[in-house]
Amino acid sequence: MSEEIVPARISDSLTKEAKDLAVCAFESLGCKGYARVDMFVEKDRVLLSEINTLPGLTENSLLPKAASAAGISFPHLLSTIIDFALDEE
Repeated sequence: MSEEIVPARISDSLTKEAKDLAVCAFESLGCKGYARVDMFVEKDRVLLSEINTLPGLTENSLLPKAASAAGISFPHLLSTIIDFALDEE
């Protein structure tokens, strides 16, 4: 029983911290293409939970919901992922 709140209702400074942490974790692990970085906010701290390198891609999955909150449509998200994969060949 959980509720997905996208975008998260956190301060701008915690949002920036979460984004910076996500990029750092993604790059530190040598990830390519896309991944979903899961986090929790406890009081005023951002805690990394896990990096999902193969997240769900249905319209109801978390990654597409996050993309939608950032103004990226589901078809555009899929197109971007495919284009990136083809460019990496």
